[in-house]
Amino acid sequence: MKVDFFIVGAPKAGTTSLYHYLDEHPQIEMSSQKEPDYFTDKALQKQGMYYGKNRINTLEKYHSLFIEKEGVIYGEGSVSYLFYENAPKDIKKYNPDAKIIIMLRNPIDRAYSHYLMDYRLGLVNDRFEDIVNKNSKHKKANIFYQQYIEVSEYANQIKRYFDVFEVDNILLIDYENFKNSVSETVDTIYSFLDVSTEFCANVNKKHNAFSMPKNKIIRFIYSWVLLRNFLNLIFPKSLAKKIRVLFFKNDKKPRLSVSTRQQLNKYFRKDIESLGLLLDKDFTKWIK
Repeated sequence: MKVDFFIVGAPKAGTTSLYHYLDEHPQIEMSSQKEPDYFTDKALQKQGMYYGKNRINTLEKYHSLFIEKEGVIYGEGSVSYLFYENAPKDIKKYNPDAKIIIMLRNPIDRAYSHYLMDYRLGLVNDRFEDIVNKNSKHKKANIFYQQYIEVSEYANQIKRYFDVFEVDNILLIDYENFKNSVSETVDTIYSFLDVSTEFCANVNKKHNAFSMPKNKIIRFIYSWVLLRNFLNLIFPKSLAKKIRVLFFKNDKKPRLSVSTRQQLNKYFRKDIESLGLLLDKDFTKWIK
């Protein structure tokens, strides 16, 4: 077997929801682990990335994430594939005919949403502004800056895929279109993947909705990555979800300050203009 398509990013741009909508389709078999990171495993290990999870570092482990069936295509979603330089060439080497799905979100909103996720998980306690301005004293401050700011610099990341894959094998999805017209966007993706558009996924179901721990103690305990992984191993997914509901609450997302947004508007302007030239599309709406 070969994996046929890849959702390569960007992080916090709707990739989790898309993974679940595609997984519902009877002609699609998604990986049992949402983010295998098979093609970026070495790069992630070298950096000592702080998201601890089950490593998929051999082809045997990778293919074991899929149930082989007749009449289906295989897909996975690993958002690290957009940022790390080796991924496009390694995917192309693995499957020259692979299809690539890239989801793009306003880089400032994406960066702040990524920070809020890490804050919720107890992985970071510093203020977003301190990380952006490189005032953080955290031992992983450089990786936080990478994850929130550098990952949002899309132009060169996307160019690497266009340098390796045919244009017809790449589909770009605007997060705002996805959010506002879910059914239509999912149908577009089904067409791109050459599966039936008559199937309707349950797009009303929320995936990865924003929530916060109910108190500081829960947030502290949840920050232990090894403990989270252990609980995910011993509890069925359905029970793990019920436990999260018990200890987390749906909450309003904090708003980014106007001054920080203005600062990041200036920072990202050049990259947004480069992205527009690369894709022949105006993305300046992101900084207006």
